[in-house]
Amino acid sequence: MAEEEFRYIVRVTGTDIDGKKRVSYGLSKIRGIGVRTGEVICSLAGIDPTKKIGNLTDGEISKLGEAVENFQEQKIPQWIFNRQRDCVLGGDQHLIGSDLVMSLRDDLNLLKKIRSYRGIRHELGLPVRGQRTRTSFRTGTTVGVSRQKMAEAAAAAAKAEKEEKEAKRPGLKKTAEAKPAEAKAEAPTSKKAEAPKKEASKKAEGKK
Repeated sequence: MAEEEFRYIVRVTGTDIDGKKRVSYGLSKIRGIGVRTGEVICSLAGIDPTKKIGNLTDGEISKLGEAVENFQEQKIPQWIFNRQRDCVLGGDQHLIGSDLVMSLRDDLNLLKKIRSYRGIRHELGLPVRGQRTRTSFRTGTTVGVSRQKMAEAAAAAAKAEKEEKEAKRPGLKKTAEAKPAEAKAEAPTSKKAEAPKKEASKKAEGKK
């Protein structure tokens, strides 16, 4: 195919695929199809999986679409299907696109309806498969403590420790209480000592 006819966007079963990718990897952009499943689809459609999907002709693209839509009807092993032993429809199926999304949503709603452990964990938005929640999946107020609160808590702890040390040493309290009393006792004596000096200075001024 000429370089002018190269398609940069190819649409297969309602999904836009980058034309620069190989066919097997490009098909993995469709929900429900992986790289390995894409290689199986290429072999069913008779297309080289290493070929760029933008170089495919209209006929090859239509063949790919038919192979994707009729994938579960082909003679392939059942273990490759993504919906085995379906509890509603029964049997093994391979769902793609919106059908896969709807089946997953229905499964989750069923788990919530029967109040199973997994359903309750999905309702609460918590991990379902036994992961630890002490350090992971932390949201909201459990994420951490602000620096201001940490500083306040540290100051309160230091104050409490200081008071506890003072309570264990009663001698410090007595000396602290004695100092103000001594200051009060010294105040009147100093006033008495100043009184004779003032009288002497007045007499000296009167003689002059």
